[in-house]
Amino acid sequence: MSVKDKTLAMLENHRGEFFSGEKLAETLGVSRNAVWKAVKQLETEGYPIKAVKSKGYSLEETSDKLSLQGMLPFLDKSIDSSLIQVYESIDSTNNLAKELAVSGAANGTVIIANEQTKGRGRYGKTFESPKDSGIYMSIILRPEEMPQIDPSLMTAYSAVVVSEVLEQLSGEIIGIKWVNDLFLNGKKVCGILTEAVSNLETGRLDWIVVGIGINVSTKSELFSKNVQSVATALFNNKNTIRNKIAANVINQFFLQASNMMQKSMMQQYREKSIVVGQLVSIVSGADSYVAQVEDIKDNGSLMIKLSNGETRELRFGEVSLKL
Repeated sequence: MSVKDKTLAMLENHRGEFFSGEKLAETLGVSRNAVWKAVKQLETEGYPIKAVKSKGYSLEETSDKLSLQGMLPFLDKSIDSSLIQVYESIDSTNNLAKELAVSGAANGTVIIANEQTKGRGRYGKTFESPKDSGIYMSIILRPEEMPQIDPSLMTAYSAVVVSEVLEQLSGEIIGIKWVNDLFLNGKKVCGILTEAVSNLETGRLDWIVVGIGINVSTKSELFSKNVQSVATALFNNKNTIRNKIAANVINQFFLQASNMMQKSMMQQYREKSIVVGQLVSIVSGADSYVAQVEDIKDNGSLMIKLSNGETRELRFGEVSLKL
């Protein structure tokens, strides 16, 4: 770990406390000049560090800068933090995660970015990812190392886990719009994009990448006009700690995987659904029509009823609430 990372870890673990350059140097086993250079570099990168004569350096308690060092105090001991990579800006966390997966990255590798310049959603749609206000994360999974979760239900599993974390940390009620969106007060607050590659010889999945984009404190004006009317943020102010949210998502994603039963997971998914019992517009392939959602099956399919009384099982498609 570099002197900069060690300095940041020390300040993150003691937010609001002042440490003299001498104390930091002694604790980290480096020179005071090395500490000074590290602090200057952190300030350049945007960390709000107070420097007060005779008191030393302190990271402001309200700092919302994403970093591995900032996540460490919140990560469960079972999580291998060496598998977490944090970027200031990246085109797409899913793109990098897929490249790493192909190169043999381990199960549990996590890519997190403060900004995505080419964030993606389902069907190639753009996922707008403004900087300094959201969490853009991709998790690499090796299906053989998570046998409790049916790969075909990974999106549903992710939606249940992330919605629970966001509810616990915000106190808000988070609903799931089939199949991959999380909603708060009728607007999208989080999107999930699951991508996978199968082995043609074995027929099994080699890897899965779960992309999770959360609008934590994103102001409406940071979205395009088209998105402003359908998206919202989890919090209305900047007094949040994205590191805590990101760490809790990672913790619960892996902790619950070993305990959650598929049937109970799907029951939670149904209970959180905002489309069951609702009239929705459906786009599936070249078809577009309106239907009533009657239920969600344990295999993740949507059971719908058309106006002529015909019932269908919908495995894929895009659904929007008919208001």
